[in-house]
Amino acid sequence: MNERPLLQVCVGDTFALSIPAVTTTQLVRYAGASDDYNRIHYDQGYAQEAGLGGVIAHGMLTMGFMGRAVSEWAGPAAFIVDIEARFNAPVRPGDVVVVTGTVADSAPGSDGRQRLRCEIVARVGQKTVASGAAVVAAPLAH
Repeated sequence: MNERPLLQVCVGDTFALSIPAVTTTQLVRYAGASDDYNRIHYDQGYAQEAGLGGVIAHGMLTMGFMGRAVSEWAGPAAFIVDIEARFNAPVRPGDVVVVTGTVADSAPGSDGRQRLRCEIVARVGQKTVASGAAVVAAPLAH
């Protein structure tokens, strides 16, 4: 979680979250939660025949990691207003995903809450697997 109140966050501030290695159990659970049972996410032979080199994680699971990083940084009093991502490379079982974020903009919203736009990047090792942005509504000052 962010060490400073969100109203004191500055453009250029950063945050990061390391996700434990992705497991095939996690992929099966995500398939159930998302109702996405595409065989490329659990059937090694099928995924190889499809030219993917093996099973890959759901892109939306990777985006979920990105949202988790933003949410944990922002804390429970804030909420994500918008999030978007572009997937650049597959995530595979065993991969450790590290999400980093940078506050790119801060401006008041129409509801009086501060809006923080964060650029977010998910990487496995040095490879960018997804990149995008999120907008967080910071709580009102007390």
